[in-house]
Amino acid sequence: MWYTSEEPNGEQGKEQHPEEDVRVAVGNPEVQENSEGGDAVKTLRAKVEELEQEVARLESSVHEEQMMRIRDQATLQRDKNSFEARTKSALFLDLLSVVDSFEQLVRHGEEASGSDGGSLLAGAKAVLAQLNQFLTRNGIHRIEGLEGAPYDSGTCEIAHVVTDSDLPPNTVVHVLREGYRLGDMLLRPAVVDVASAPRSAAPDTADVQE
Repeated sequence: MWYTSEEPNGEQGKEQHPEEDVRVAVGNPEVQENSEGGDAVKTLRAKVEELEQEVARLESSVHEEQMMRIRDQATLQRDKNSFEARTKSALFLDLLSVVDSFEQLVRHGEEASGSDGGSLLAGAKAVLAQLNQFLTRNGIHRIEGLEGAPYDSGTCEIAHVVTDSDLPPNTVVHVLREGYRLGDMLLRPAVVDVASAPRSAAPDTADVQE
């Protein structure tokens, strides 16, 4: 398509072709430089997006690694606490055996007649008192109020079933071995005798036969 241009002074300019303007623009170094700059910007933007994605991936990996480390530390701490609790429980159970021996010694000494063992009994009581104080300082407490109370399988173990007791069935008659708690945890159950319902008398054979 041909067109003409007019100069401001009214003179008619030479004829121009749009195709020639495009070719001139393409051949212009400034236009080529601007085109190359746009490509560079696009490449740079794509590289920035790629780096941002890589940073996000690395941050996610670091976060996952930190969470795994926290979980591992929590697991190790639980294992450590469990090991310490088992070790302390074993030591305290051994100590309770010593306490049981001293309690039996004191009980037999109090029941024995005569004053020959008076000094030995006093010494045993003193040692027993020290042991009980040590248990209390370490959070170990005896389970109190068992005799005459209903049997509780969570704190007691049955040694014997007593049928000739005046107490109601399922009632603790005697405590044969004391039970203890370590804090809220049952360290050792008490061993007890429990009352049961009296056995019914056998039916009279004369009443059975008619």
